Amino acid sequence: MRYIQDPITMELVPADEYQRADTSGVFVREDYKPYQSQVTGEMIEGRKAHREHLRRHNLVEAADIKPSMPPPPRRDELREQIARQVYNKLRY
Repeated sequence: MRYIQDPITMELVPADEYQRADTSGVFVREDYKPYQSQVTGEMIEGRKAHREHLRRHNLVEAADIKPSMPPPPRRDELREQIARQVYNKLRY
């Protein structure tokens, strides 16, 4: 059986009985403070100007970059690596 911890009561509730609290409230986010662009040197004031600046200069925020993962080794390469390690261990 799976449980979910209620963030308000901090009690564990069975997952099939859990109901999320009402999240219909308003979320207000503070506007960006003015900063100087490292690309052009101009002052960027506010969220809208920030988005436009990124779009205009083909930039992305560092938080939006997904780390690239190396591809998993192919099965035959993995088998060869394991065989080589076993051979090296048994040789001594």
